[in-house]
Amino acid sequence: MSAAIPAEVIEALREVELPTLGHFLEDGFCTPRMVPINAGPQMVGRARTLDLREPDALAVNRALHGLNPGDVLVIRVASGIHAPVGAVTAAAATAKGAAGIVVDGPVTDSEALRLVQGKLPVFATGLIARTTKRTGSLGDDALDCEVDIDGVTVKPGDLVLGDRQGVLVLPPAGPGDEILQAALASDRGESALLARIAAGEDLRELLPG
Repeated sequence: MSAAIPAEVIEALREVELPTLGHFLEDGFCTPRMVPINAGPQMVGRARTLDLREPDALAVNRALHGLNPGDVLVIRVASGIHAPVGAVTAAAATAKGAAGIVVDGPVTDSEALRLVQGKLPVFATGLIARTTKRTGSLGDDALDCEVDIDGVTVKPGDLVLGDRQGVLVLPPAGPGDEILQAALASDRGESALLARIAAGEDLRELLPG
């Protein structure tokens, strides 16, 4: 697993808006299929992955056991029709100090997931009542392996960010200091730009064309 992210980088990534990073980056963004299931703080954390090739609830439990504070649990659901995350899973991830959960597939217990908003952001492609089962069919090789999440490759230790606009996966080192500082500067200057537009200033002066 990669080294811990410096606290100042974590704070900067929590401050910058994902669409602002979208001005500078092209890769790593999940598609609009990946949506926030609850409201919460901007998600920033290291990926811990689970390739759920079979709908095995015990594999999900093992993934929960291995979570460290600040981790983002990233699950690929091969079937696309079984929910690996619900009330109990979310409560367990919250107890482990997880920074969030991302599921390429559906989740369940939407009301319970709303109750943990503010503590555990959850992203998924939808909701379903069909859940995983305690089959024990998957071995430990399904944990902490490379997975494909909504068209984005996620490796254990990658940075996973999420907000109301969706999910972004970055290399462990982050977007790079130059891009991060440029994005922060853009965010900090946006309110002044909006005020100048609202005041009726010439758009040809404000917006390059």
